[in-house]
Amino acid sequence: MILLYHYLGNNLGLAILGIAVIVRIFLIPLLKKQKESSKKMASLKPELEKLQKKYANNKEKLAEEQVKLYRKIGYNPLGCVGTFLPQLIILSVLIGVIRAVTDSNLEGLYLWVRNLTDVTNGVAINTRFLFWDLTQSYKEVSSEFGKFAIQSIPYIGLSILVGVAQYYTTHFTQKMQGLTPEPKKTPKKKGDEPSTEEMQAAMQKSTMFLLPLMTVFLTISMPAALGWYWLIQSLLLVVQYFSINLDKTKKEIEKIKDKFKKK
Repeated sequence: MILLYHYLGNNLGLAILGIAVIVRIFLIPLLKKQKESSKKMASLKPELEKLQKKYANNKEKLAEEQVKLYRKIGYNPLGCVGTFLPQLIILSVLIGVIRAVTDSNLEGLYLWVRNLTDVTNGVAINTRFLFWDLTQSYKEVSSEFGKFAIQSIPYIGLSILVGVAQYYTTHFTQKMQGLTPEPKKTPKKKGDEPSTEEMQAAMQKSTMFLLPLMTVFLTISMPAALGWYWLIQSLLLVVQYFSINLDKTKKEIEKIKDKFKKK
């Protein structure tokens, strides 16, 4: 990031944007793997529902049969971890850089930073970008100027934007992973338990709204730099999902189902 900061006109916001784009490009192969994994999982849904009904009272046997089913089609339940782990590492590094920038200046951040940036003693890094000081959070700014002060509005606005972007990211992720329609509403008798499909639909809906809300509350207390990075990552992921032909994916899922039935 130090190199990008230097070559992008000493602009921290553009450097973070550059990092986000580079990370997203490197994650393209992992996203493709996740897509393949999601297709396999979607094709397994009918078989999984049969197992859940068959072994409703035997959780241990259910888990055992599910593992066998996953192995049969080559599905790895932990496959999605590959896309999240690099993101967590980058966020951790970014937090460290922002803390170092807040505590001092670029010199001393790394042993070799002086040669890369030509920063001399007493010259601090430029942390201003658009409407924000990227080292400040909404909590910090609002405690100084007031919650509804003009200075606080850009920071709460960034958190809301991140939440909206996260909503659409979650929406497209669920669409790619599940591709399930709304559960059919069938008349139920008193005491009937909700079906697995209904429970999954309810969980998907709650996740779609809870995750963005959690993101908003998290970014409120985080430096604007992290909110900016999160926003760019979410927008880039939405663009990548738009490039995925969902109708074609549905047809591919049906092909996998047919292959699975023949086995």
